[in-house]
Amino acid sequence: MFILKLLGFNPGPIRAIDKIAIHLGWGWAGLILALLAMLPFVWWSYRCEGKSVPAKMRRRLLLLRLSWTTLLAILLTGPILVISGWIPQKNRLAVLLDTSRSMGIKFQGESRIERVKKLFAGGFLNKIADKTGIFPEVFSFADNVSPLSRQEIDQFSITADGNQTDISGAVRNVAGNLGEGSLLGLIMLTDGVSTSGENPLTALSNMRTPVYFIAPGADGESPDLALHLPRPPALGYLNSSVRVRGEVSLHRLATQSVEIKVLRDGEPFATAVATFSEDAGRAPFAFTIPCDTEGNFRFELSIPGVADELTADNNTAGFLLKVVRERLNVLAVSGHPNWDMKFIGNALAIDPNAHMVHWLRIRDDRWVCSRDLQPERAVNVPQFAEDLKNADVLVLNGVSHRFLQALEGEIIRRLEAGSLGMLVLPANRSFAELGYTGTAIEARLPVVPGRELWRGNPGNMVLPSTETPYNFLRLVDDPVQNVEFFATLPKFDGLYEYDSIKPGSEILLNSTVRGSSDLLPFMLQCRAGQGHIIMFTGGPLWPNGFRLVPTDRGFSPFSAMLVNMFKWLANRREDAQVSIDLPSSRGYVGQASNIRVWVLDSKNQLQANAQVMLTLRDEKGSASSLPCIETSERGCYEAAFVPALRGLYQIEAEARYQGRELGRASSEMLVEMPTAEFDDPVIKEALMRQLASETAGLFAGDNESDKIIAAIDAVPGQKLESRSADLRDSWLLLLVLLVLPMIEWYLRRTGGLS
Repeated sequence: MFILKLLGFNPGPIRAIDKIAIHLGWGWAGLILALLAMLPFVWWSYRCEGKSVPAKMRRRLLLLRLSWTTLLAILLTGPILVISGWIPQKNRLAVLLDTSRSMGIKFQGESRIERVKKLFAGGFLNKIADKTGIFPEVFSFADNVSPLSRQEIDQFSITADGNQTDISGAVRNVAGNLGEGSLLGLIMLTDGVSTSGENPLTALSNMRTPVYFIAPGADGESPDLALHLPRPPALGYLNSSVRVRGEVSLHRLATQSVEIKVLRDGEPFATAVATFSEDAGRAPFAFTIPCDTEGNFRFELSIPGVADELTADNNTAGFLLKVVRERLNVLAVSGHPNWDMKFIGNALAIDPNAHMVHWLRIRDDRWVCSRDLQPERAVNVPQFAEDLKNADVLVLNGVSHRFLQALEGEIIRRLEAGSLGMLVLPANRSFAELGYTGTAIEARLPVVPGRELWRGNPGNMVLPSTETPYNFLRLVDDPVQNVEFFATLPKFDGLYEYDSIKPGSEILLNSTVRGSSDLLPFMLQCRAGQGHIIMFTGGPLWPNGFRLVPTDRGFSPFSAMLVNMFKWLANRREDAQVSIDLPSSRGYVGQASNIRVWVLDSKNQLQANAQVMLTLRDEKGSASSLPCIETSERGCYEAAFVPALRGLYQIEAEARYQGRELGRASSEMLVEMPTAEFDDPVIKEALMRQLASETAGLFAGDNESDKIIAAIDAVPGQKLESRSADLRDSWLLLLVLLVLPMIEWYLRRTGGLS
């Protein structure tokens, strides 16, 4: 420290140095260039002195000149001395108490949070204070972190009602606010069930502060069965069927199978069975719902409980299914003949309620119209304006923009109103060549066209994840097998690679292309107002019609995917000025669901500056009102609904403009208790032991809390801080720079040199 002070550096409160570094204003390259410029001159000047100078004297003079010229070069580059060191801090201790719903789980009649209460009542905090001289600061955490007062602790007016647990966020919040360097440790009273935020193994890996874990109830647990229904179907079509898939998990229980009972509107409907293989903790199940009646239906699933079960809150699940009448009319416009349109037509022909009109340009001035694969006479001018009025989905396949220009306004209006979906297939020419640059259609595509690059190499489709939210992408029941099945589909010939994907667009399918190590988008979707656009970047698609599932007989799952994709694109919007867009037909108590309302004016244009109000009624008939806020999307209004009770909610939206009612719409949402805390509610002892080990902490059960107290090391706290100083301001270096040339001059004079 003394030498640093001589150099003009003020360490301030730093008491122990961690790192020392010098940063040059010109950089090290500037210093090297300065030295390279000076050193030849220094060397040459002494070479010219002749042999009259003794060699020993010459070396001394040379060393002196090199020293002060090097120092001069360093100072010219603007050197900054940076020192990081430790500053003493006041010691602090933090106790973090998990108050999520899983802490309410009981074992032998006593919940985990009640065992924490007994621990506090036994003087746990006072014992820590006696050992360290510090009374710990106590926080509760679940969805967020809150400090607890001494009164709250003494009275223990604490309930386990949090819907999520964010262990990583809680540690970062407390360590950041208290100062990690001053913390002797973090003591976490938790079951280790982390349901949100970053993976604790990643977040806590760089912690400097020891993290101690105390698991209430780790000395014993009950068996448990859990029902998982992650993405139930919300929409079905009349005279078809939907497939429902889920899983059953078990803990500390030996069984070969579990029966799932299914109720529809409170009446027995079906049963399913989850069969466990040897040593498997999870087993899938599935059942089919025939959509033979139009309407809204409530389904409830349940599994039987077991004796002394950990919790029964994860034994039920429910969902709403809306069955609608088919009205799928597809209009396809092709700029050239290709086999894909024939394949799509054949796929739609499987469904008796699907109809396709195909306008095909066979040469410059000739078009052929086919209806349900039956061609009509050729015409010189395409006449598909009337077909567009009846279409639910528009397919664009390599057609020039000039043929759509007169209808573009109607296409965009219906897209944004939600009464039309669009499918864009790859063409043998780019969007620029087809004349879409700067058009309204181009502005709504999921990619930025204009610089697309054709990769004419074969490739495979890749499903991004096993948990796809789109039912039409589930070609095989088992999620893992579904991913594998996509990989076995016939290779496509090539695809267009785009520089960028527009914000809000979603990749539904990726691809691997020979010659590229990167995954490239193959199928994308985006929104245009209330409507949706799906775009394929490559092909052809028709070979996929021959790839079957082994159990199928002459049925192509890819063909079914196309049909279901068209149904999804059709969107099923009613021709009304007001419509409700729910993020899901299923919500959870205490968790916000962003409800969107779309409003059209009398001309079916998106309406801005409207006043939109939601009315929400629970099963008991209690009603509440919720105003909607206009979003950045024209005609779209949004409100966050946080239900307080479980059950079926009726949702009604009313829109007004300048005092005049524009219309009303209604929908339903089934609200359940949050399941995240009970999906896997067992105490995560292995995880907590690993986290404690990586942070130099310790794990113990609540009956071994004294081990934690004994392990806390009451060493002085400290914080890392950096300080800097400009070495050009150092009087010592300036003095050295002055003295060294004077010594050289003196030696030269005494040595008889000029």
